[in-house]
Amino acid sequence: MSKYTKRADGRYVATLSINGKRKYFYSTSEKELDLMIAEYKVNRSHGTISSNPNIRFEEYAENWFERTISMKEHATQVNIRNMLKNHIYPEIGMKKIKDIKAYHIQEIVKHMADKGKKDIIKRTVSTIKRILEDAIHNDIIYKNVANNIDTPKFVQNERKPLSVSTDRLVVAECQKHKYGLFILLIRYTGIRLEEAVPILLTDFDLNRNTVTINKAVTFINNQAVVKATKNLKSRTIPLPKIIIKPLKEEIQERQKIGIPYLFSKETEPNTMLSKTAVRRHLESFLYSLNKNHKTEIKFTYHQLRHSYCTMLYYANIKIKKAQELMGHSSADMVYNIYTHLDETRENARQQINDYIDKTLS
Repeated sequence: MSKYTKRADGRYVATLSINGKRKYFYSTSEKELDLMIAEYKVNRSHGTISSNPNIRFEEYAENWFERTISMKEHATQVNIRNMLKNHIYPEIGMKKIKDIKAYHIQEIVKHMADKGKKDIIKRTVSTIKRILEDAIHNDIIYKNVANNIDTPKFVQNERKPLSVSTDRLVVAECQKHKYGLFILLIRYTGIRLEEAVPILLTDFDLNRNTVTINKAVTFINNQAVVKATKNLKSRTIPLPKIIIKPLKEEIQERQKIGIPYLFSKETEPNTMLSKTAVRRHLESFLYSLNKNHKTEIKFTYHQLRHSYCTMLYYANIKIKKAQELMGHSSADMVYNIYTHLDETRENARQQINDYIDKTLS
């Protein structure tokens, strides 16, 4: 009696279960089927299960990029392309994918750490894992040697909000600087830089003093291209009193001459700001701020956003509402900021003593 099932077409079929997935083998001869299964098992034990086991990592990674990354956002494509070109291909690009070992990836981690590229090590290893996992799915290799690679843990540079004294100086400078409204809006609405660039005059409701964020931009070849918001949702943010007056004045001026954007190129007022322009906005503002107030203040657009979240905490805005206003898809980032501020704010020793005094008195 045959140990294999015979199909209606006369071929025998064998089934193997590999990591919970079934793999089928077909042949007109039981003996040949035995040989096919035996060869597969031998190749599998050596880490290769493909008719093309000699394909090089770079060749396969390029194919993977075209299939899975080329349809994603431009910024994502650029980040992964740079990662491959600068950190992965120089180390393992020319190696046959079947010959890549765990220590090759560990060397990539070490070299990146030595070069001070600590912030992207984890993402680089994750990218290698994804490529090797894809190779497994396509029967190029059997196991993913990147799965158990430990990435070093580094102390993250803490993103600090603006201090109260700095905030005062920033607000004062915003009243007279030509890019002051741009800085003020990000600081007191918490919107992302990419969300500030495409804002239209029609996104504001000055009867209710709100702004609706329903789009963002990505920069391609320095120029802004509209896309969806990061969490793919629109949100409405209240406008604090501090920005209402300059905002109304700017909107009225732009409405008079028919400019649709709140912020636009000076030489092309109907065109959104470029990546270079938004960088120069901040550079110009900081230069003027430090010159006029004899200070050495530095901050990023993201720090302005961080300052907004900190403001929400001290204004006793609940985490869920803060998440909504910040436009996060989850509450994790807001929770982390709130937790850190709780830890900073609390004086455990004093609170414990106060409680004891109150309960025992």
